[in-house]
Amino acid sequence: MTGVAFSPDGRRLATAGTDGFVRQWDPATGRPLGSPLEAAFTGGVNGVAFSPDGKLLASADGDGTVRLWDSATGQALGSPLPAASSGGATAVVFSPQGQLLAAAYNDGLVRLWDPATGQAVGAPLPAGTGTEAHVSGVAFSPDGKLLAAAATDGTVQLWEMPLFADPYAALCADVGPPTAAEWAHYAPGEAQPAACG
Repeated sequence: MTGVAFSPDGRRLATAGTDGFVRQWDPATGRPLGSPLEAAFTGGVNGVAFSPDGKLLASADGDGTVRLWDSATGQALGSPLPAASSGGATAVVFSPQGQLLAAAYNDGLVRLWDPATGQAVGAPLPAGTGTEAHVSGVAFSPDGKLLAAAATDGTVQLWEMPLFADPYAALCADVGPPTAAEWAHYAPGEAQPAACG
């Protein structure tokens, strides 16, 4: 096994395996829940994480992809999140509010995803100081405002997350809400978010 995670309610335990499968277990009985989930076709599965509401299960796969699953049914949700440019995905973690999924990769980068849409959020975040550094783990602070990444070169990188979690609110908090005319000029055809109203 290469990774384990409890569901928020403690009723499921997910395990990541070098055989490329994710399995869910009943921790009270030790029995499997459903069929194994075929996650990685090459390289095994390196990590798993449940969303804060327990409905989603994410897997970090050795083939470089990240997959999202319905934890109750075991069904894959959408297409795998695109593979990193090189190397596998090593770890995944959901933000405390579930708005972001952070994934660590062997190419020395952390990528942020919107689990609801499967779209990347912002540019990849570089972690580590050397060209050979791999990102081995990621964690959000309990309030979701910081993301930490541990690299194999012995460094830890920290990033502030509010801008990524709610970019409109962060921008409007910094510069103030735009007027209707400004919004129409800079974001034509886009509805003005309530955070900037």
